[in-house]
Amino acid sequence: MASYIRNLINKEDKRVTLYHQEKDIKALEVILTELNDEHTMLKNNINDVIYLIVLVDKHQIKAQKVTTTNIVEEPKHLSTWIKSLKTIFEDLHNKPTKDLNSDEVDFLELELAKLIDKKEKLELQMKYLNNIIAKTTVLLMNLRNELCKEITKGYSIKDVTEKMVAKFGKKVVGTYTSGRREIIKFLEIIFEINKIKSKELIDLFEKSNIINFKIDIPDNDVFYYYKDYGFADEFVPIIGAWNINYKNDKK
Repeated sequence: MASYIRNLINKEDKRVTLYHQEKDIKALEVILTELNDEHTMLKNNINDVIYLIVLVDKHQIKAQKVTTTNIVEEPKHLSTWIKSLKTIFEDLHNKPTKDLNSDEVDFLELELAKLIDKKEKLELQMKYLNNIIAKTTVLLMNLRNELCKEITKGYSIKDVTEKMVAKFGKKVVGTYTSGRREIIKFLEIIFEINKIKSKELIDLFEKSNIINFKIDIPDNDVFYYYKDYGFADEFVPIIGAWNINYKNDKK
């Protein structure tokens, strides 16, 4: 495993464990966002490397043996390397194989070896990164579940979700604000909590993707100005819905 991602994983694993012990939900949320950003960058790099390898396939080039000292490790440097190869590889891809000179063949053989080596390392990095993301997600959801029980005096996230589904079904139709207010009011009544706690609860559910708002674009293209969205001069669809993402495990 490359040194950069190994250091990242070890560092983040220690931070995740520490913040979970300290019950610091906000800190874990920040870490999870950072890890997901890293995941996106890593995925893009893998796709870019595969694209370059595919470009070389046309010429049936065989990769040279290469040492790992020739392989860039840092993602920002990796992106620069990939970008520098892209134009050259595309030009050589469009060139008939018989027209390649010896220098071009040597170049492709060497860079192909680097790309294959890097692809294997990136895929291994992705495996370890997926593991730490999964661990962080589970620990974060455990803390959120504890907080949910604290706010509702004993009800878990699943319990609260079931009560919302019993009240609304799996959708609360309306605007973002009207639907949110309706859910908050329900939470206040059913759990006898104040607006501060009900807002904290709905925020928890939204961050956990238990509920999410989806805009429905009307067929007749009717839009109206909605100030609560916070956009200066934007128009948004009249209707949408808060989806309650609940899966009944009972058979």
